[in-house]
Amino acid sequence: MNSKYSHLLSPIRIGNVVLKNRMISANALPHGLQGPENFPADPMVSFYANLAKNGAAAITFRGCELHGGRHMFDIQDQGVQLYLVQLAEAVHFYGSKASVAVNIDSDPEGYDISDVPVPDAPERAEKYRLTGGRKEISVARLHKLIDEIAKSAELYHSLGFDMVNIYMSYRSSIFANSLSPAMNKRKDKYGGSFENRARASIELCQAIKKACGQDFLIEAQVSGEEEPGGYTLDDLVKFTKLWEGSIDILQLRGWDGATSHPTGFNSQKKYPVTLRYAQAIKEGGARIITAPIGGFQDLDLNEEYIASGKTDMIAMGRAFFCDSEYGKKAYEGRGEDVVPCIRCNKCHGPYVGHLTAVCSINPIVGIGHKVNRMIDAPAASKKVAVIGGGPAGMKAAIVAAERGHKVTLYEKNFFLGGQLRHSDYASFKWPLRDFKDYLIRQVNKAGVEVLLSTEATPEMIKAKEYDAVLVATGAEPNIPDIPGADGDNVWTPLNVYENEKALGKNVVVIGGAQIGMETGMYLAEKGHKVTLLSRRKNKDLGGEAIVHYHEAFRIAWESMDNLTRITEVTTTGISKGKVTYTDGKGKPQSVKADNVVICGGMNPRQAEAMKFYGSAGRFFIFGDCDSVGSVQTCMRSAFATASQI
Repeated sequence: MNSKYSHLLSPIRIGNVVLKNRMISANALPHGLQGPENFPADPMVSFYANLAKNGAAAITFRGCELHGGRHMFDIQDQGVQLYLVQLAEAVHFYGSKASVAVNIDSDPEGYDISDVPVPDAPERAEKYRLTGGRKEISVARLHKLIDEIAKSAELYHSLGFDMVNIYMSYRSSIFANSLSPAMNKRKDKYGGSFENRARASIELCQAIKKACGQDFLIEAQVSGEEEPGGYTLDDLVKFTKLWEGSIDILQLRGWDGATSHPTGFNSQKKYPVTLRYAQAIKEGGARIITAPIGGFQDLDLNEEYIASGKTDMIAMGRAFFCDSEYGKKAYEGRGEDVVPCIRCNKCHGPYVGHLTAVCSINPIVGIGHKVNRMIDAPAASKKVAVIGGGPAGMKAAIVAAERGHKVTLYEKNFFLGGQLRHSDYASFKWPLRDFKDYLIRQVNKAGVEVLLSTEATPEMIKAKEYDAVLVATGAEPNIPDIPGADGDNVWTPLNVYENEKALGKNVVVIGGAQIGMETGMYLAEKGHKVTLLSRRKNKDLGGEAIVHYHEAFRIAWESMDNLTRITEVTTTGISKGKVTYTDGKGKPQSVKADNVVICGGMNPRQAEAMKFYGSAGRFFIFGDCDSVGSVQTCMRSAFATASQI
């Protein structure tokens, strides 16, 4: 075995159970993967099987969510049970353990660990799941709930599952709330002291062990700490001593959804938030396996965390989504080839709207169960030209080269990266910078001939007699029809990132979608006094509301004192020294501006791209020059395009 990641890839024994390595796939599933079927359909079974194939020592099937949930399967139905057996067997085929998440949502009849009054602050209540008006559960009803969960686990055990995953993190259930002094106000043996507040979770685990045996592992998801008023990290360390012998693996999460699914706005690459929770437990001497989660993907860092004794295992969700060969690269010692997660959280889907199972950087997520039927093997090596060195062009060049074609990439600038170049400048865009740098490395590793500072022309391509030309000329800024928008004090976002020092102290950013908000944040970070004007309502700033991403995004911009947001306005004019606008009441207003940055969206360079039609045997247009989208749409279209050659 490759020794580079020998600690991370070493087996771990828990009682009489051996896990093949120290990497487990968390209770995470791309939202929108499962359809209306009342059983784990092929997309879901294939996805979980591939997680096991991809190196996960244990995978958690998001199956039984008692009292409601996204995926509810009638596990009493023998036909459904057959599919569950097949799912477990598919996981076992790769030497991995099959776990089932038994998530306990709030009791349908309004019970909780103790009375929960209606909170005074609705926004805080929503964030911390402090839904009010619930009643204290009786001891008899609590015991009935524990028995129900144990019987569910027993049934899954009979169907071939090896583990159960219990969700007890940030206000998620009676068992999570029982731990919290903010939520547990009981006066009986289930409230008050540490021992009493841990009692419900311990009795639950003991009931599962009694029903399924000691070798049926229990993994519990818990927050490492809570917001002020809840339990602290020191409290958690005390709880872990009480959980010894009941909980086998402790998956450690943040105190809310945003910290459990960290982004570039609230995390640093080398310092994952939850690692310190595992360290504290290890230093406290508790005999319990720790598995922090949230941003653990870098193989070299994960190896160091295990080797140095900071934690026993690593739990991952997005890492396995982003790279379908994550485990293979680990065993081969190829950490530099792992596709970096950009932490966009699109795998969770938007708060509202259509759910589609996607990953921004892995184009086969959502179609993995059928992608081999969609793509034909290349019949012969072709001579291929790719026009444009942005993310779409680089991805297409990589895929085409991996399919055995001889690829030349033309880029008119002196650098690769396209619109991702801005990630070199803003501190919070480091995940996207890692991805951009990864694409550049892979272009070079794939043997693609790269011609920088070379603006391709149809005549040039035709003269080279290429078999196919793939055009990804990208998009250009849209300048809205605002009087003064053509002034020399007006900038577009991409120009700002390389020339920020040329801007004056007072900057007005027009546009409140993602590009506008990020540009405003970058300028504020650099010390400018920024005023952002947007037609959007405050809740709609930042673009599409992606689960957990948008929350971290909002917290980041709200923390900047020199970034003022004025919403529901219409910009009416730009002149030297000021910008005029009408506010939400229709009154004319103005704001001081040394410079103005217009973030009015992008327009595809279709006309430029279409000029290359007829310059080679086959012609393809893809990425933003076809239809302006996102990193996700560019990666999917680039992969699909190159796979057709």
